[in-house]
Amino acid sequence: MKLLEMLQTRAETEDSYFRKALLKEDIARVETLMTKADAASDLDQLMKDGLYIGWTKGDLRTGEIREFLAPFMAAVFALQQGGSDEQAVIDSWIIFNRERMKVLVHCL
Repeated sequence: MKLLEMLQTRAETEDSYFRKALLKEDIARVETLMTKADAASDLDQLMKDGLYIGWTKGDLRTGEIREFLAPFMAAVFALQQGGSDEQAVIDSWIIFNRERMKVLVHCL
């Protein structure tokens, strides 16, 4: 998946310890989501199973970014179910991650 390659490249070249750690955590989350997408019988199941896998600290604020996470999960599900639109995954990740960072910054 191109998104994973992009995140891994950034993690390998990142100077900031904090950003590197977050990128590695994101890689693990995306890999978990991909596994859940492979196993899901439908998108609704993935939306339930993939919502709380650590997108925010303890998932306490994940509900606040659900509207941005849902399109990302839908794009991953489509890709894992045989779709070929990797750009949709990347585009939805960028939007989701931007909004998630706003929430995470307020947690500091």
